[in-house]
Amino acid sequence: MEVLQNIQLTKDVFSLKLGGEFSYEKVQAGQFVNILIGDGKTHPLRRPISIASCDVEERSLTLIHRVVGVGTHWLSELKQGDRIDLMGPLGNGFPLPDENSKVLVVGGGVGIPPLYELCKQLSKLNCYIDIILGFRDEDDLFMVKEFEKYGNVITCTEDGSEGVKGFVTCALVNDEEWTTLYSCGPLPMLRALKEHFSHKEIAGYVSLEERMACGVGACYGCTVETKDRTATKRVCKEGPVFSWEEICL
Repeated sequence: MEVLQNIQLTKDVFSLKLGGEFSYEKVQAGQFVNILIGDGKTHPLRRPISIASCDVEERSLTLIHRVVGVGTHWLSELKQGDRIDLMGPLGNGFPLPDENSKVLVVGGGVGIPPLYELCKQLSKLNCYIDIILGFRDEDDLFMVKEFEKYGNVITCTEDGSEGVKGFVTCALVNDEEWTTLYSCGPLPMLRALKEHFSHKEIAGYVSLEERMACGVGACYGCTVETKDRTATKRVCKEGPVFSWEEICL
């Protein structure tokens, strides 16, 4: 695909917009692509990046990532007109609720981007959407205004420099009658959310962040245990989205 735009959102978070041949109509919110870094000789393992937004009419794809190593640093330096090799869309996305449902969307850090495409899809179903976004500090904030187009947004920062002080669960003072919760972020956050709602009648779906080697389910390098610990599921193939009732968080 061709790089249409590469924008720095924070000191280490970048938004990469791509165009070209892609199965845009098949994209589900929560899916990802697997990107070849350079020519693949120095870094043979592709990098999985969640799809933040898919514009079928414009024929474009937006990926948002944080620079954490050589591969993502390479992505951050791409210029308009550069071309990259990727596979996708991969994995299974978030199952959508009934129309007019009341839902809660919770994201933390780089788990936030895939929830943006989800909110776009929920909006088309006329859902009432409450959104909680967790960041490290005020300098780490990104995409807040974009999410505000689709729902009621509450931001949280660990140091209290913006929004509610603390983790995302600190914003859950009054639990609404949400039918479904969608979340993506660090594992401790997902565990805390599941514990918070353990006595509530609410369907929970979580997107897991795992290191992936092949991205297509062949190598079994990104498995997660089922809730009864009798089997495993591949995050890249059966996931990355799971019901929190089927896996061991």
